[in-house]
Amino acid sequence: MKELERKFPKTYVLPYQLGVYLAVNAVSDVCLVVDGPNCVLPKADLLAGNHDLNSTLLSPLGRHRVVCTMTGPLPQQSDPEKKLARLLENAAREGEYGAVLVTGLPFMDLAGMDYDGIAAGIGGPAPVTAVPALSLEGDWLDGYDRTLEALVGALPARRTAKKKDSVAVIGYLHDRGEGDHRANLAELRRLLKLAGLEPACVLPDGGAFRDWRRALSAEIVVSLPYGRRAAARLAARTGARLVETALPAGLAGTTAWLAALRRAAGLGAPPPEVHAAEKSAALALSSAVDMLAHSGLIYAGDPHLLGAVGGFARELGLRVQAAFLNCRSRRLSASAAAPVTLFSPDVEAARAAARALDGYDRPALAVCDSFALAEGFAAGAAGVEFGFPSYTRHCLHDEPFLGYAGAAAFGGRLLNAALRHGDRSAEVRA
Repeated sequence: MKELERKFPKTYVLPYQLGVYLAVNAVSDVCLVVDGPNCVLPKADLLAGNHDLNSTLLSPLGRHRVVCTMTGPLPQQSDPEKKLARLLENAAREGEYGAVLVTGLPFMDLAGMDYDGIAAGIGGPAPVTAVPALSLEGDWLDGYDRTLEALVGALPARRTAKKKDSVAVIGYLHDRGEGDHRANLAELRRLLKLAGLEPACVLPDGGAFRDWRRALSAEIVVSLPYGRRAAARLAARTGARLVETALPAGLAGTTAWLAALRRAAGLGAPPPEVHAAEKSAALALSSAVDMLAHSGLIYAGDPHLLGAVGGFARELGLRVQAAFLNCRSRRLSASAAAPVTLFSPDVEAARAAARALDGYDRPALAVCDSFALAEGFAAGAAGVEFGFPSYTRHCLHDEPFLGYAGAAAFGGRLLNAALRHGDRSAEVRA
């Protein structure tokens, strides 16, 4: 076993198909057909009932929203395209789904299956479209964005009259239908209204695909980092103004986000209501700053949340000293810089890098997803489970992490973790 572990070390990276499933999980009436054997299905278990208590990917009645064709590489069936087309047509005509997606495993793609062509030939009430089969080239972030892009392509072609100052936010990472995301969505809509803008939609939001049509009337398309391709495709189709932004996190990050959207709408500085909301969040955080300032922090998760956590950490006087990223190499924003940054590291390399932080650099906090915490990336620091996946922390009540409300809530989580860790350290010294 040890020899196998040396030859094939466990790496900290999430696969492309998992990102596809995550996007399907975020749209309540989308069905995904995967061309391949049933080994593709266990990844759904990483979401359903584990990360997302309210997931509808799997059904106790067997009406799963992720299905497979059971096609293997050998022996090849005769006319596999016909079998797949029949399955897609049945799904499109059932009346249960708002849209049907199809993708395949790499060996089927290499065999020449034309998923775009097959999808284009399907008729029915629900549109059918293909998600590129890029499991060998991409990671989970690619899978999520490519799936959102496919759904944008399935929207009706007709033009819709634009509503003045209306905003469609595209590329939200709706990784579960729990209180953290419910509260985030409410906060984003509240912020847009505070800034004098009309929220057409935030997508995906856990709702049905038919609700995506609201995006066609938006005057401004806001591209969040998880859906760059999807947002660009929507703006190209509708002629809306495209604004690429980071996540609206922390105090300065949220204010800058709203200012960028108002500029795109041809409006001036944010109104007093925005400054009042920022001040309220700052006051809520002020009592925590002295207890958190000058502490170190390890981050493990996706690079977009790293930018959000890093910017907010600096506002609190924290230092992000190491970042372990669960994806392939990407360009990072300046706000995501950390002295130690590793993309998809093998687990032992990440552990060693975390353990090497000692003395003044010894971190007090570790903001990590479940995989990283379970593999020991925290290196003795106080763990704050955050991001996707989160298996041992769920949100049954509203608890945002974006916007001004999210700054106060997440700041409270950091403070409480630091205080608990301090109590344990004192016990050890005693």
